[in-house]
Amino acid sequence: MDDLRAHPSYRDVGWHVAIAALYIILAGIYTYLAMWRYTIFRAGIDDATFTQIVNSALTGFSATEEGSVNHLLVHFSPILFITPPFVRAFDGARGLILLQCLLTAAIIFPLWGMAVSRFPKWLAFATTVVAATYPPMSAGAVGDFHELAFAPPLTAALVWAVDRKRWWVAIAAAAILATVKEDQFVSLALIGLVIALMGRQDRQMQRCGLWITAIAVIAAGFYFGLLRPTIDPHFRYFSLHYYEWWRSPATTTGFADALSPLRPQYLFAILLPLGFLPLGSRYMLFALPGLAEVLLSREAVTMDLGAQYTATWSGYILCAFVDGASQVFRRSRFAAEGALLFALLASIWTSRYYSPISPGFALYRPPTIDDQLRERELATLPRAATIGTGGWIIGHLGMDPHATIAMSDQDYLVFDAFTDPTYWKTIDALKVEQLVKSGTYAKIFDKTGIVILAKKHPF
Repeated sequence: MDDLRAHPSYRDVGWHVAIAALYIILAGIYTYLAMWRYTIFRAGIDDATFTQIVNSALTGFSATEEGSVNHLLVHFSPILFITPPFVRAFDGARGLILLQCLLTAAIIFPLWGMAVSRFPKWLAFATTVVAATYPPMSAGAVGDFHELAFAPPLTAALVWAVDRKRWWVAIAAAAILATVKEDQFVSLALIGLVIALMGRQDRQMQRCGLWITAIAVIAAGFYFGLLRPTIDPHFRYFSLHYYEWWRSPATTTGFADALSPLRPQYLFAILLPLGFLPLGSRYMLFALPGLAEVLLSREAVTMDLGAQYTATWSGYILCAFVDGASQVFRRSRFAAEGALLFALLASIWTSRYYSPISPGFALYRPPTIDDQLRERELATLPRAATIGTGGWIIGHLGMDPHATIAMSDQDYLVFDAFTDPTYWKTIDALKVEQLVKSGTYAKIFDKTGIVILAKKHPF
């Protein structure tokens, strides 16, 4: 038995089991927190929007919040066509929430692959654990579902493949990334050129980089030159509003002028929990297009560490963290261990005091039986009906293709009387009273903090 334990392959199996256990633990923590957030009605509009999109994958691929147009006019995300089984299995947003948690946790596999080629296995495992505590990753998992959930594990897989000279794996990762969202076209085009320049003495690496750039260019040409014009040649590409600096004020929450301190603060906040180690790696170059997408925006929402935009650069920067730590390790094992300890403590400190999950808001109370009763009642509403609601209830109505956050003469109106009792008493309760008195609507449910009105249809 002692001889068996001393055998290298036996020890390798032990480390593989440890990484599998880390994945299960990480995905479990993400899922627990994300389901907690959803259960207490802190899921936002994106959970409803993507549930509607995915649930109508073969019948319109649309959501009310996107104007009920084909989602491919808004973002190029054909990868969403693989997600309906998750929505159907869990009858709603819970499936997408679970998928996002599983995808986010999966980044540890390419990170481990990079670390184990650079460090002794115990230190490689420790490096992977430190990376797993990175606060923006937890926020990306626990927050509303977004198509960019696919990006971090794929971008990390791309870096791992380039690092280990697995050229066809890198090309495959790039091809899949091109189906995630159209901002990946720009990132992949530039990253491909960087790879080609890095491989000036390596023809295979050069070819890989040029293939990745070609994939980005072809995908962009297909989407903007063929697909969007074919679906609707007059539909405006709305995402450009982030960079229309000549417009004022900004079109969404918060305006960030050119000299706003938000930008250096953002960079400091993303590098501190990694001990600034990514700055010592050439793979930090891969993160620059995603960081530019965030930092060149005129709207502050992109610089929120709890928003989905962190997924544009997080996979690259975590790979740069592993590589940067290895650069320090080559010079001094003691310095590398100290840097990793600093990064771990910085991540813990950030999660404790400045968590991008915003637990005081997103996890402000434990789930109750009333939460279950609310969701059960919402599930009884006819799924063919039009439903208008406000507040955080919309996140639980994604399986209804006509549910929307705006109230405007729908078949059913759902009011939130539990999240903000003061607002309910001073604003919404008066609206309900007026609608019932006018004879337009009848109150059909008033329990557990939600009020549902049904429209009276003349015979």
